[in-house]
Amino acid sequence: MNKERFIRKDGKISKKCQRYYWQIRNYIQKNNFNNSLKSLELAINLHEGDFRDLGEPYVVHPMEVTMYLILLNLHNAVLELNTSILDDTALAIKETNKQLDILLATALLHDTWEDCKEKFKDSKYKDKINDISSEVWKYVNILSKDKYNPEFSDKIYFKKISKHWITILIKIVDRVCNCSTIDIFGEERMKKYVKEVYDYFYPLIRTGKIYFPEFSRHFVITKNFLVSISETVAAVQGMVGIIKEEDPEKIFNFIRGYATGKGNMPNTSKALACAKEIYSGLKRKSGDDFIIHPLRVCSYLISLKINDDEICAAALVHEAIKKCEMKNNAIELITKWRLSPNVRDYIMLMASNRHYSLKLYYDILRENPEIFLLKLANKVNTCTGLIDMSSEEKQAYLDECYTYTYPSCDYVMEQNPQYTYAIRIMLFHIKSECSVTKNLLEKF
Repeated sequence: MNKERFIRKDGKISKKCQRYYWQIRNYIQKNNFNNSLKSLELAINLHEGDFRDLGEPYVVHPMEVTMYLILLNLHNAVLELNTSILDDTALAIKETNKQLDILLATALLHDTWEDCKEKFKDSKYKDKINDISSEVWKYVNILSKDKYNPEFSDKIYFKKISKHWITILIKIVDRVCNCSTIDIFGEERMKKYVKEVYDYFYPLIRTGKIYFPEFSRHFVITKNFLVSISETVAAVQGMVGIIKEEDPEKIFNFIRGYATGKGNMPNTSKALACAKEIYSGLKRKSGDDFIIHPLRVCSYLISLKINDDEICAAALVHEAIKKCEMKNNAIELITKWRLSPNVRDYIMLMASNRHYSLKLYYDILRENPEIFLLKLANKVNTCTGLIDMSSEEKQAYLDECYTYTYPSCDYVMEQNPQYTYAIRIMLFHIKSECSVTKNLLEKF
């Protein structure tokens, strides 16, 4: 690999580009994704000389979108979709590998037709362009905005995207990655991005869940991030009337249906009833019902396939001690609500950071990986709270992340590789939210 291809605007080599390049290359070679391999090199060539607002080579963006799609671990969902259509299992597996190759190749090239149009006329790229499947270019074309067409409209654009799961996923992940650095935009552009999330991306996610239910949990993961970032920007900007409150009943019913459907989540079902009573009347600083927070944490864990009954139940009542001031160490969770003693122990441990040093607290969490996952999911859904903290509290929160949370993630992934996918997704969300919040507060 020629490192010079990844020169930043300041003349330095982009370490992020290098890291993404090798991670993507190793993944697609391991899976024999030929279109993706060719697209990786072509994307680098076509975007050469273009830079992001922060000075990174532009190609870092399509590579980040591709890496996020890899992290979403879509294989089983695509296989489920193809199995429902094709009777032959071997054919369904073959089609799944082909479609995943097309997905990643499209993600790598999704901005080329819109941003590198002149280079498509250059004869030196002709063979490389023609060597990539026409199906890839079909999806790239759908994802490209023809802004110079007088008949172009966002409504028509998103309607075209909504017709296939490949374009839906890429467009949503593209927005997730753009929002992870939304703080570099000007005030008006940030407001525009937040408004677009509610006007176009929420409906796109709803459409995706209806017509492609195999990807429902992936849509929940991405929506969770977009909600958090949008709430953060709205809080800093004082945006009124754009952010619409989520209906907690929808999430409540989803969790209830999932717990009942699984048939082996009695604690989660009981915890739902408990949460509804103990959080009744409590409000978040945003003004919406407090229960939306534990509901989000629980549904987020489920979407990441962390569907242990006691962990999901603990997610629903994890604020019982802090917010509801339960006496006798929340013993009523067992005596009144008949929850497992383990559920009570989990939330006691979650709340024990008030009694232990952070080092000891994280040492304990690291040896209890399921509770550590609950801690991360909670952080993903509380990062927006940084806005309302004092300067000292914000700095303490960020110091905790850098000193304890991030290194603990590495340790837990090494010791429990089965959780690597979930932790890497949550880590991306937490790091992005912390960075955006920190920079927005300094900016405004």
